[in-house]
Amino acid sequence: MHAADVVETLPTAHPADDILASLQLLSRHGLPGLVVADDRGEVVGCISSIDLLRAVVPQYFLDDPSLTHVIDEGHADRVATALAGTRVREVLTQLPRRIPRVGPQATVIELAELMVRRECPFALVEREGGGVLGVVTANRLLGLLATAAEGAS
Repeated sequence: MHAADVVETLPTAHPADDILASLQLLSRHGLPGLVVADDRGEVVGCISSIDLLRAVVPQYFLDDPSLTHVIDEGHADRVATALAGTRVREVLTQLPRRIPRVGPQATVIELAELMVRRECPFALVEREGGGVLGVVTANRLLGLLATAAEGAS
């Protein structure tokens, strides 16, 4: 099985979209992340669910995790309100380029290895002539691997 055979179409965010709306979209659909495309539909990046969590958690908590124990539950539940007015482009520009890109002929093991090594729950599958064909998610990949293992036993 090749990457082109297992691509999925994910909801797309635009750079000018509100990040909180993107969080809702991701949550509502149970997605591992969002593809970010410009007005022409060209993919300009991806944001994983972990990237979005990183945007929600104030840096001082990441610098000193013991501080998470001193914030009360009510404030902790509303930590994402600090992102009000933040645009997708602002989060996207702060991310390392760790989203794997593969050709349409990449195998399942190539996809799995890249996702594990880059710690990313999806990979972009590029078209032969340029552009993005779609996305392969770790969930889809795990389902395919489980089905193949069941059929082999």
